[in-house]
Parts: sequence; C-alpha cells; structure tokens
Amino acid sequence: MAVLDQEGSLIAERDGSMIGCVGLYKLDRPGWFEISKLAVRDIKPEDLAKRMVAKVLENLEAGQLKFLKASTPSVQPYVDVYKSLGFEPVRRSLRIIWDLAKVPSKPSRFETRELDKDSADEAANVWIEGLRPYWNYWIEESGGPDEIKAWTRLSVTTKSQTWIGAFDNKKLVGLAMIRPDSYGLGEARFNGAYALPDFRGRGIGSDLMNAVLREAKRLNQHTMRVYTLAFLDHLAPGAVLYLKSGGKIEAEFLQLEKRT
Repeated sequence: MAVLDQEGSLIAERDGSMIGCVGLYKLDRPGWFEISKLAVRDIKPEDLAKRMVAKVLENLEAGQLKFLKASTPSVQPYVDVYKSLGFEPVRRSLRIIWDLAKVPSKPSRFETRELDKDSADEAANVWIEGLRPYWNYWIEESGGPDEIKAWTRLSVTTKSQTWIGAFDNKKLVGLAMIRPDSYGLGEARFNGAYALPDFRGRGIGSDLMNAVLREAKRLNQHTMRVYTLAFLDHLAPGAVLYLKSGGKIEAEFLQLEKRT
C-alpha cells in the first residue's frame, strides 16, 4: 500500500488560500515513490504545477531515490507538466463503474462460491498467477509476490473483503474480490477478476463477474467501481471483460515513469 510522505508533499498558497497541491507517496519498496494528486488553481496553472512537481523532484534527488512514477487524470495541463519534466507515459488506468440496477444477473457455468480461511493459501497463489503478466509492475511496486501473498492470506482469513472463487473439478482456477460500502453506503469497491493463465479464454472471467454482480446486489450495493489496467494504445483483457459485463468507463488516468 502506498503511504503519503507528508514531508515530501506540498501545498501552494496565495493570500491565505490554497491554490495548489501535490502528493508524494512511498511505495512498498525502499527508494520507490509515486507522485500524484497534482491539482492547481491559478491564472497560469501549468506554471504553478510545473514548479511544484520540480520542487518535489529536487527534494527527492537529494535522497535515496531508486524508482519514480507519476499518476494523473488524462487531462491537460497535467500530462504535459510531467512530460516536460522527463516523465514518459507507460500505461493507462481506467475507473469503471457498474450501475447495478441496470445490470442483469446471470447464472455461472463454473462453480463459484465465497472463499473461507481454509482456501487462504491456495487463494494467495492463484491471485499472484492470475495477476501475471499484465500486473507484474504492480506486484513489484507492492513489495513483491511474497508481500502480496501474505496480505491475501490475511484478507481471506479475516474476511476484510469478500473473496469469490471459481472452481474446475474442485480446483481453484480463478478469483475475484469485492468490498461492500467501501466508497459509501451501497457503493462497492471491486478489486478485479483473475484466472490462472492455463484457464483463460474458457469463460471463467465471465462467470466470476456474474458471481460478483449477484453478490453485490445481495449485499444491497447500488454501484460498484474498479480501477484497472489499460495499455497506451489498447485495452487489457480485464478492462474488456468488465465493459462486456455492463461496466462503463467513468474516468481515465495516465501512469508515467521517470528514469533515475
């Protein structure tokens, strides 16, 4: 999980009023950082935005910086601010929303059911394999596979969110996660659906989506949102799956990296 670096984050003020901000976040590896939440309000916002990001970079370069990325909504002037400071676009991310009242419920062909603590170890392994290769970058940013597996075991065991598994001949071959009321009452957070590489293209993703949508409605959720990967010039398979299941793109973001 990224943690806000309060000393490295900045705000800009004029006449006692805030006119700009930018957040610096520590990723789960020493020396790895992300800049995001850049927002400005000024006559020439691009000038202020550039000065603020440049100041964050100046402070970072004096420390032990190993990796730096930036995330921003895909709007100007923010995209060009980062590009002008040496950041290169590497991927997009999308926020997709479901209006659950308008999405029909469908049965699943594969067995799907909620996972319990006895499935924690298996779920941890399936999630890592299901993330690859599309989410390799996120695995590294999050501290590596062992860190993610440990978090998964804890999450499944403590039921901090609902984990739904898809089974083929009693073997766990895919899983999905949903956290009800995460963004407010009736507003669920969906953390994606993932299938083992050897089982992709067989409808497991669609069955998981059907199961998640049924569960969200059962839990009295009226919307569900996910942040998911998209390449610079086309959609990743997960985004295609979510749109086919009735989701709509609500916002688009750009991820950039700066070589150190």
